[in-house]
Amino acid sequence: MTYFDTGVLLKLYTTEPESDAVRRFVTARGVAIPVTDLHLSEATCALRLKQFRRECTEDQAGRAIACIDEDLAGRILRLVPLDWPSVWARCQTLVRTESARHGTRTLDSLHVAAALFLHATEFITSDTRQSSLASACGLRVVDPTHE
Repeated sequence: MTYFDTGVLLKLYTTEPESDAVRRFVTARGVAIPVTDLHLSEATCALRLKQFRRECTEDQAGRAIACIDEDLAGRILRLVPLDWPSVWARCQTLVRTESARHGTRTLDSLHVAAALFLHATEFITSDTRQSSLASACGLRVVDPTHE
């Protein structure tokens, strides 16, 4: 299984410098992208934060959120369940043992913990600290902006 960081997923629904590279990467893969409730909440929050910062309009944020919902309905995004107590326990272990080494934050560790819970073998991110942690946990890390 492949796990995508929310930052990468957002590039599919917004116009950012690396959006075209991420779209090419995802299109070349041609498979549904597994997402969790964490992805959906974090993506929605990020889009509304862009609206708050006036980086986009309310309509633009709403359209991006609607596109995410459409991709869930169309199975381009595939919602996968997590056992949250297990994921949080793994996250806490990662925070205690790895954060000082990799400079990771809670959400970085939570995403890696979720990927490990889902038995992912590949972790897609362009975040260097998260890459370092995921790699240290045995995940093959791919940066779609440099493919």
